[in-house]
Amino acid sequence: MSEAMNLYQERLDRVFKTLRLEQADRVPVLATYGTWSSYFAGYTDAETNWDTDKCGKALMKVADELSVDMIHMIYNRPGGVYQALGSNAFHYLSDSNIVQYSDESAKIMNEDEYPEFIKDPFRFLVEKVLPRKYAELAKDSPMKDLAFAKGAMKFGMYGGQKGAIEGSLAAQHGMPLLFDGIILHPMDWIADFFRGIKGVFMDIRRRPAELAEAIQAFTPLVIRLGMGQVHMGPPKPNPKVLLFPLHLPTMLKVADFDKYYWPSFKMIMEFFAAHNVYVIPFYEGDWSRYYNHLQELPAKKTGGWFEHGDPKEIKDKLKDTMCVIGLFPATLLQYGTKEECIAKTKELIDGMAGGGYIFGTDKELLAPADGKAENIIAVNKFVMEYGIYK
Repeated sequence: MSEAMNLYQERLDRVFKTLRLEQADRVPVLATYGTWSSYFAGYTDAETNWDTDKCGKALMKVADELSVDMIHMIYNRPGGVYQALGSNAFHYLSDSNIVQYSDESAKIMNEDEYPEFIKDPFRFLVEKVLPRKYAELAKDSPMKDLAFAKGAMKFGMYGGQKGAIEGSLAAQHGMPLLFDGIILHPMDWIADFFRGIKGVFMDIRRRPAELAEAIQAFTPLVIRLGMGQVHMGPPKPNPKVLLFPLHLPTMLKVADFDKYYWPSFKMIMEFFAAHNVYVIPFYEGDWSRYYNHLQELPAKKTGGWFEHGDPKEIKDKLKDTMCVIGLFPATLLQYGTKEECIAKTKELIDGMAGGGYIFGTDKELLAPADGKAENIIAVNKFVMEYGIYK
C-alpha cells in the first residue's frame, strides 16, 4: 500500500473511531471550508461552480496546505445543470461573490395546494414543483424532453468529475471526504423550496393541520432521496455519511418544534441509524433548549455539527449520545490574532477532548474574508500537536 493510502486509512480510522465515541490517537481536524476554498486557491465561487476541475484544484490545495484529517465535502454547485433546466433561483450579486438563493424564489406552491401535495408528494414534485422551478421543464415536448436529457447528461458528467476529485484526493494526498450526500428535513424542504420561510410561518397559523400532514407525507420521500445517495457510490469499509442541515428549529416555538419538526426528524435519524448510515445534522443556531430531545437519538450512531452553545453543557448533555463537531468560532479566524485563535483552540480541546469530539469551525466558511489562512494553518497545526491523547 502506498504512503498516501496508508495516510488515508489512518485518517479514516481516526475520524470513525471518534464518531463511534471511542478515543483515537488524537482529536481529528475536519476541513469545513466550503466556497472559501475557491478563494484560497485564487478562484471565485462562480468559477468553481462552472468549472468543477477548478473546484478539485482548490480542494487539493486545502489538502496540501491546511493540515486537516478530512474534507467535509465537494462543495461546488453544478452550474451547467441549473442552466440546462432553466433555473432562475440562484444568482450572484457580482462575479466575485458567492451564489445567492432568495426566499422569493421558493414561493412556487400555493397554500391551497396542500391537499394535492399530501395525496402524492412525488407526483406533485414532478408535475408541479419542477416545471415552476425550472423554466425549460415547463415547455412542451420535445423542448422539455431535450432540456431534461441535457440536464441529466450534465449531472452525470458532474458526478463523474466529483468521483475523480475524490479519487485524486485519496491517491495523491491520502485525504478522505466525510459526506456522501445531503438531506433536508421535510419542513425545511417546504420552507426552502416550495412555500418560502415566510409562507411556512403563515401556514403554521392558518393551515396547521395541513402543514403537519404534508410534513408527515413527505418524510418517506426524503428518506428515499437519502438512501438513493447512499447507494449511488461504491461500497465503503465504514458507514456512509449524510449531511443534514437544519434551518427552522431555532426559529420555532418549542411547541411548534414538537408538533412539526421533531417527529419527522427523529424518524429520519432512527431509520438511517438502523441502516448503518451516519447522519450528521448541522445544528444551526442555538439548540440548547432541545438538548433533552437530542438525548433520545440512537446512541453512537450519529454526530452533531454545532454552531452555537456552551461546549461544557453540550458535552455533559450529549457525550453518551453523539460525537460533537465544530464550535470553533469562524469570526475569530476572520478577526482574531493567531495567539487569540490558538488560545480558543486550547480552551475547546481542554473542554471537549477525551473522545467524541472532532475539531472544526462553527459553520462552513463561504466568503473569502471568512477566515485568514494563516490563522487556519496555525490552529490546525496546534490541534494536531496539542490534541494527542496520552
